[in-house]
Amino acid sequence: MNFPKGLSFLRDTTVIVALSMAVIYIIVGLFAGPTYIEGELSGGTNFIVFLIMQAATFSGGVFIILAGVRVILAEIVPAFKGVSERLVKNSKPALDVPIIFTFAPNAVLIGFLVSFAGGIVGMLGMVALGTTIVIPGVVAHFMTGAAAGVIGNAAGGRRGAVIASFVNGLAITILPLLLLPVLGDIGLSNATFSDADYGVFGLILGGLSEAGGQIAIIVGIVVSVVALYVITFATRGRMAKKAADAEKESVA
Repeated sequence: MNFPKGLSFLRDTTVIVALSMAVIYIIVGLFAGPTYIEGELSGGTNFIVFLIMQAATFSGGVFIILAGVRVILAEIVPAFKGVSERLVKNSKPALDVPIIFTFAPNAVLIGFLVSFAGGIVGMLGMVALGTTIVIPGVVAHFMTGAAAGVIGNAAGGRRGAVIASFVNGLAITILPLLLLPVLGDIGLSNATFSDADYGVFGLILGGLSEAGGQIAIIVGIVVSVVALYVITFATRGRMAKKAADAEKESVA
């Protein structure tokens, strides 16, 4: 996205997140009402000032996350390289998803807002159907929605960022609803978890548990691990073959 010179400050992730969250908080605050906010939440502070401070606090938390990402990339990854050379050859560090946020700050914002909109759409659908209602969580939609926006942007531009993050918003709203019966069976009734991967694998493991108990779960996990290794070796072989073919073509 190309910003006019007068709006160049919006390229700063901290500023744009603070402004966006201020708008969201104020809208929610107007529905909640100033009387409730000042009486129950802000300790008497003007509700607009309180909501703006909350938005600034959220943006400060995002800044801390991104600063931590820079520390990880600058310090931990080189340290891991020394460990990998001595213990596990050709291994790669597994890092948390915020490491990709710095590559596309605008896609981070788009992903968060569109994912949150997807969560609201999913919640309204639950209200219409009369089911248990999963309320969208701001942190969950920021972390996973922003990641979906960055990856979608890299794969399909603005349209990819919007579609990927909206689908993510629906997924992390609907999957916890489907997972509720499984969690109830293991003593976590009315608990929801916001990551889509947790929902998918939770449903799979819950289905295995209902089909054959612990034995079915163990067999399912073993099969999954074996499948992971098979896919990994097959992918490596394919990549090695492509590299060899490319080298032959360059020599020819």
